[in-house]
Amino acid sequence: MRLLTALLLSWLCALPLTAWAQSAPEITGDEARRVLRILKRALVELHPGLTRYTTLEQIDAEFVAAEAAVAQGSSRAAMYLLASRIAASVQCGHTWANRANQRQDVVRNVFNRSDKLPLTLRFVEGRALVTGSTVPGLEAGAELLAVDGRAISDISAALVPYGRADGRHDGAQAKRHLQLDSGPLGGAMDRLFPLLFAPQDGAYRLLVRGPGDAASREMRVAAVPLAERNQALPPPADTWTLRVDGDTALLTLPSFAFWRSEFKPDEFLARSFEALREVPYLVVDIRRNEGGDDAVGRRVLSHLLQAPFQTPAFRVESAYERAPYALARYLDTWDFGFFDRTGQVTPSPDRRWRLADQPGRRIEPVAAPYRGRVVLLVGPQNSSAGFFFARDMKASGAATLVGQPTAGNLRGLNSGQLAWITLPASGVSVDIPLLAALAPNGTPDAGVVPHVLVPPRWDAALAGTDAELAAARELIGRWRPEAPRAAVR
Repeated sequence: MRLLTALLLSWLCALPLTAWAQSAPEITGDEARRVLRILKRALVELHPGLTRYTTLEQIDAEFVAAEAAVAQGSSRAAMYLLASRIAASVQCGHTWANRANQRQDVVRNVFNRSDKLPLTLRFVEGRALVTGSTVPGLEAGAELLAVDGRAISDISAALVPYGRADGRHDGAQAKRHLQLDSGPLGGAMDRLFPLLFAPQDGAYRLLVRGPGDAASREMRVAAVPLAERNQALPPPADTWTLRVDGDTALLTLPSFAFWRSEFKPDEFLARSFEALREVPYLVVDIRRNEGGDDAVGRRVLSHLLQAPFQTPAFRVESAYERAPYALARYLDTWDFGFFDRTGQVTPSPDRRWRLADQPGRRIEPVAAPYRGRVVLLVGPQNSSAGFFFARDMKASGAATLVGQPTAGNLRGLNSGQLAWITLPASGVSVDIPLLAALAPNGTPDAGVVPHVLVPPRWDAALAGTDAELAAARELIGRWRPEAPRAAVR
């Protein structure tokens, strides 16, 4: 009862006064409650890891609070917020209201409005650093202290419950905070902040402090469309790069997702490691890598291994043998065979369906692997395939890890197969993973902890210092002259 009361207060304080009080409801209360019932059934009957980090009672309380919030009707924006928060409560990095799968009217009416801050931000130690600005007189390096009278700490507290991550460990919590940052992999300040705290008369009132200033100042700035801001302040590209500086190379791998790309990872890797034959030290940077195709990560690892490596085995479960027919009209995916597992599963005692166990994969080194010493830069953005790569690099001894703990989870992930449900009336879509990979009982709720921890610091961010890369270079400096390669575990 205490949990339900807290949730009701949270919903009722945050949503009606900000999100849909701005205009008349687009969706009636009856329609909104029906939408929530469909979403709840989809999560309960399709999601294989729904209660791995939460309970059915907590899920029920989220839906009761949401139904109270839409009693008088809702807007699409408010339904997107509700769906985002409910999905985040599952504590699963693959369960979220993915912008890429939203219907076009939702994209147009929720995301493409002129309601974004005209600046980009990075959150460090609870503070907001301006990394780019289109506002004259407000330059990168300033600190954003408040928006419309709301302190940055209050804004962060309001947005973090909408963040997606696997479990409750330190790396998962850091990933939720990292999603406040501007950029293609985060952007809660772009997707969610304007829906919770809409601009007044098309503008925001900012409290800022310039770099080196003792006093703060207030300024009023016009809200802008995201496309306009991105044209002036382009987000970083997900481009693989290799840079060699003397005896050290930096290989940057910001993504493993290339489904609609003409980029050929194998060709890039072959060229790169041929160029690295005489380079004794290599830094591999995956800090921006959330994931994609884990086979790509295994191909990178094969260039760094000195001996064959076996990845962990997992038990694989599904929530169903056949997906409920009543949900079929709302579901989409890239392979509709995912919805019928007849002959592929056996019932388990906990009312789940078990598929064949996923044996560990044996990764063989390439014929001529890289022989130098390797540092891997990691952080809380690493989840899904990015997490798997960090896990295997550490377990195999292929690299010394530097940075912050990753997201993902050693207990296993809900991933591999995915569907998205497009909810009627609202058009809002929610991604739902369809397979759960489970590690043996007793595996901790944890990400991958690096060998060398480099916590984020405000002073370093303000100075533009890449503290993790500096720590990697310092480590390499201690390795010179080259000592015999040794596995680090």
